[in-house]
Amino acid sequence: MRVNHYVMVFCLIFGILANIYVIVKLNIGTNLFEYLQKIQMSNIQRDTLPKCEIDTDNLLNFIENRHFLELEEKEKRKIPKNHEKTLQTMLFAFPTAGLGNKLFEIISLLGIAETLQRTPVINATNSDYINVLLKNIQPIFPKLVEGFDLKIIPPTTVIHKQTNWGACCRFDDPKKFENLSETHLMLDGHYFQSFKYFHHIRPKIIEILAPSKLTAVRAEILLPTKYRNDFIICTHIRRGDFQYDGVHQPSDATFTRSATDFLVDYYKKSRRRVTVVVLGNDIHFAKTVFEDRTENHTFLQKATTNAYNYSIPETSPKYTAVLTPTLTPEIDLAFSRLFCDVTLITAPSSTFGWWLSYLSKRKSQTYYRDITESRDGVR
Repeated sequence: MRVNHYVMVFCLIFGILANIYVIVKLNIGTNLFEYLQKIQMSNIQRDTLPKCEIDTDNLLNFIENRHFLELEEKEKRKIPKNHEKTLQTMLFAFPTAGLGNKLFEIISLLGIAETLQRTPVINATNSDYINVLLKNIQPIFPKLVEGFDLKIIPPTTVIHKQTNWGACCRFDDPKKFENLSETHLMLDGHYFQSFKYFHHIRPKIIEILAPSKLTAVRAEILLPTKYRNDFIICTHIRRGDFQYDGVHQPSDATFTRSATDFLVDYYKKSRRRVTVVVLGNDIHFAKTVFEDRTENHTFLQKATTNAYNYSIPETSPKYTAVLTPTLTPEIDLAFSRLFCDVTLITAPSSTFGWWLSYLSKRKSQTYYRDITESRDGVR
């Protein structure tokens, strides 16, 4: 009887397993049948549907590269950046100077900090600095302000080193301070008006000084559509306080016209259409100098008088001079970036004229009056 009991249990278990096997086989068979049907349909539609081919080599390379990039990024996070060492400069002309001088000081601070591997810092307790940043720099170049740390650093913890002292425009190599171990460094110097302080980070400068979309649109409006495909020579004029300060040489009428005519003659040999655009801060001076080459300008509300000891040249190449109203400096910078194939600096010590050229179109050419042959007192 016991044997019969075991036989019955075995038969029951075997029956259950057999049923499970049949069900599984049926499901597999159904799925396999559906899969074969899909293959058959894909073969039928192969000629009508677009092929999807995967480049396995490129896919594997992409996955591998991404993997290594992720590993590299993780390693970077593990390595602490040296934010302890800081750099400040006097920002001597920052509170009262024009935009050109401000840009030289603040961009030079960026460049020197990069050279010395220090964090560029602006003293957060100096109200003049903060006001300039908020009112004059941030609205125009928000990315520029993001490049600095605003910190309160106790004066007793800062070491001072003198450099670029007594001369605005001479390069005093900051690499001599590379091995200083002190945490907080202040460079006592004036103006820092040399491209050598920051030219090694020029791509970064071009990016952070890019105009806003609104400024770019306003700049584009300055040039009539019919001239936008022309080769554009941008003549920059700087007068204003240069006429009275006893140091700077303002734009001279005779030089401005002669140099512009020379450039038009030169580039007309290789360009079909050449147009001159006059930028700067004295529209009536520009109207006098280019009177025979300008169109009517409604923003000139009063008649101009020739008070510049200047007369229209008897011989001059044919071209149109487009005069631009004095709006804001950032619009002129944006215009230069969009349109200027050539820039002419007529006031040799104009820092704004320098930036106008430095930020002009890629592969543009710059011409300027030799400061040594003028009566300019800046050296």
